[in-house]
Amino acid sequence: MSILIVEDDIELASLYREFVNDLGYDVDSFTDPSLALEHFEYSSKEYSLVLTDLRMASMSGIELALKMREINDTMKIFLMTAFDVTDIENQIQYKLARIDRIIQKPIKLSILKDILNQNLIRPLIK
Repeated sequence: MSILIVEDDIELASLYREFVNDLGYDVDSFTDPSLALEHFEYSSKEYSLVLTDLRMASMSGIELALKMREINDTMKIFLMTAFDVTDIENQIQYKLARIDRIIQKPIKLSILKDILNQNLIRPLIK
């Protein structure tokens, strides 16, 4: 089980990467969505889940998800945001991106652990 994390906040990206890695998942993280997409183009089959922030400077999480879906449409994509998402689920781009789950920030790490373990095959350790 490999997870790709895209979070433009360096501290959060590092925190999520270390936490998810400690859960026993293989994880890569990027703070730049363009670099994450470039990496994903060459290694898309490795990932079962993409965990991405919604609002990032150079590309939104929805834009990133749309581009990733063109490359590999089998992995799950979870969108993290601290903003109200009431209207987002009705947007055409959101529907086309086929976001599997929205996670509201701030998120407790224990809840993130439960979400990952419920949606992915549990790792062999921990």
